[in-house]
Amino acid sequence: MKRWLRTGRSTMLVVAGWNLFDALLHVVVDMVEPPRIGGNLAVPAAAAVAYLVASPLLAAFAATLAGGAVLGLNLAWVVNEGGIAAPAFVFIAVTLVLLGWAVRRFLQEAPDAARDAAQSWHARTWVRATVAVVAMVGMAAVTFGAALGQAFERQVHNDELVAADYWNDELVILSAGMGFDNIIGVPDDDLESVRDAGGTYYAEPACVEPHDPLVSTFSPATIERGYRGFADYDDGLPIVVSWPVLTSTVQPEDFLFTLNTGEQVVPHSAGLVPNWELNERNVIVVFGDFGNRGRADEPDAVFPVKLEIVDDGTPLVFLGPDGEQSGVGLTWETDATPYDSGPRLVGAKLNHVGEEPEGEGGFGLLENTLLPNDEFALYGGGDFRLRVLTSGGFSPDGLTGVTPDQYEDFFRIHAIGTDGSTVLLSEAGVDYEVAGGTLRVIGLSDLGKPAGDGVYYDDCYAEDADNYIDIILEGDEAAARSITHIEIPAEGDYLPFYNPGGPGPTPFPDVRYTAPGPPDLEPVTIALDDPMRVSTE
Repeated sequence: MKRWLRTGRSTMLVVAGWNLFDALLHVVVDMVEPPRIGGNLAVPAAAAVAYLVASPLLAAFAATLAGGAVLGLNLAWVVNEGGIAAPAFVFIAVTLVLLGWAVRRFLQEAPDAARDAAQSWHARTWVRATVAVVAMVGMAAVTFGAALGQAFERQVHNDELVAADYWNDELVILSAGMGFDNIIGVPDDDLESVRDAGGTYYAEPACVEPHDPLVSTFSPATIERGYRGFADYDDGLPIVVSWPVLTSTVQPEDFLFTLNTGEQVVPHSAGLVPNWELNERNVIVVFGDFGNRGRADEPDAVFPVKLEIVDDGTPLVFLGPDGEQSGVGLTWETDATPYDSGPRLVGAKLNHVGEEPEGEGGFGLLENTLLPNDEFALYGGGDFRLRVLTSGGFSPDGLTGVTPDQYEDFFRIHAIGTDGSTVLLSEAGVDYEVAGGTLRVIGLSDLGKPAGDGVYYDDCYAEDADNYIDIILEGDEAAARSITHIEIPAEGDYLPFYNPGGPGPTPFPDVRYTAPGPPDLEPVTIALDDPMRVSTE
């Protein structure tokens, strides 16, 4: 072996063979992981460069780049996996040590090579090395993109559920109306492209720190990474079901929509984003060509009036209190469009907060961006969590996010008073005397990170934009049992909610946006004795 490590080139041959063996081993055991394979392939590419070029300095540069690719791609893989097994550590460590040895050998060989090399050969060498380096970087970038997609597929479509809420003892569709039109799968996000798609463009957000324009459109690449299928100027439609879904069974072909014209359509794509956390996952979002921006009473309006869950050969399966159940045969009907009326509540459930958050997260990359957003991160805990479930993503205007301090802008809780009358919990931080004791609203959670460390509750606040908002309370358990309803007044001093097709702060005057949500009063299910949650093994 010592003879094989005498020169930089021979060392590169050894490390290339080592990495090809590692890649082949992954194929044999059916554990092909794009980041690791990308790192494996970067090394033979660098070895080829070392044999093509005359300059040891350029060969050393190629080996160094290969080491960076191996380190970067494998670090990304470790972050997504949440750890590293001993065999993988050995393969990666040996690779990095051998690449370091090769670089050292090349640098030792450089003086002699520099004297012997001709000037013209050096010129050609630079061209060859540049092409090789560009190829390696491109390969690494493509591999990393594929890795993200595969990691998302593996982690989100893995059937995992942890303390996921179910909202009804029966498996039913709670809502499945069209959300918004034409803003999904828009290739460009410049002002004209967003305007042409009917989106909203917020050029100068009111934020503490400078920020790029906010737009309501999403690119095709974003959809391809997070959903099964594609999007091309598509409409969005959330399907809210009373039980969480086993995510591996979600496919666009599970859903058949009948339009008011009689035409039947199947979505182009389906997925769990933004309802991807392990304690959520009972809202499936689909994109496709479902209609236009007409209101129901307009003659040219096109919109879905019926959803059927059909058997596509791999039936959609949900998990409820009595175990797994197929969703095939479930239906839901409507006669309204999102341009008539905006999102509303379809469920509300009160649980104990417990000792620690359960089921938070589910995909490493999104966790780093949006989490922690639970009551422990924001308030250090609490006694009770009133989770509301919505028919569509809730936003103050369709573009900016709801912040944890906005309870008083949107909600009020109804409880039974000591004399039997209704007490309205309209302010946060105030103790209310109700039947059974005292209750106090702390604030909202399951939105985004707590303020501080560069996070501000402003128009650039990054929140998860899903179909859940948690209201955190403190107080007596007997008092919590007196809660009867959660209300969205949506008028007077209260703001309405919009779904992601709303106007934003700076709407285009010639574009029709989705309507604001109506005033709403939703009964609260008291789940203090039976938490009404399920988990997979």
